[in-house]
Amino acid sequence: MDFAWIIPFLFMFTLLCGIVFAMVSKKRVEDRRHDPNAPKSTLAKDGPQGGVAFLRKDGPTSQKPDAEPVLE
Repeated sequence: MDFAWIIPFLFMFTLLCGIVFAMVSKKRVEDRRHDPNAPKSTLAKDGPQGGVAFLRKDGPTSQKPDAEPVLE
């Protein structure tokens, strides 16, 4: 019995699964991006921390004058 067909079949199946996974993930990200009630990322400029300014070690910025560095 010839099993030479199984490698191309597994390749195509894996490729198809990867493409479907990517398309579903993209749809979920786009839906969340357009949802005004979705929570903002911590690293987003309009997020709860005001961007990555709280990670800066050189002192406060104009957006967060009292921001202390979190990471030492």
